[in-house]
Amino acid sequence: MKSTRLKARVAGTAAAVAVLGGAALATAPTAAAKANVISIERAQLRAGALSVTVKYSCDTGLAWNLVSKMSKVDQEEDPTSLATATVASDKIICDYQTRVLKLKLQPTKGSHFVKGDEVKVSADYVAPGEQENGEPFTVITTVL
Repeated sequence: MKSTRLKARVAGTAAAVAVLGGAALATAPTAAAKANVISIERAQLRAGALSVTVKYSCDTGLAWNLVSKMSKVDQEEDPTSLATATVASDKIICDYQTRVLKLKLQPTKGSHFVKGDEVKVSADYVAPGEQENGEPFTVITTVL
């Protein structure tokens, strides 16, 4: 009689451990195959210099440039204001970790940005040697 109860307890404990272990695995974050992510944290104009701070994460083995663009929202008032920055693929670390980069944007000839301008900022991954195609990965509108 005692051995049957003991077997039942052992079997019940084993089943509970298996269920809890499966639940823990199901809810655990994955270590690989993380989505490629970019988020724009800040766009600013300080001492005449434009910069964009981005957080990014990408899968290992990928070789992309990170490109950011800034333009005025009201392009009728100032149609030529555009600033861009590119971080080369050899400077991008793709290892599933979230990293932060500050990009210094270079205004195109004739561009004019001042504090208080409403700007549209975009960021995207682009293969080396290629141009941005279609919609950027992420876009924000903010005031400098």
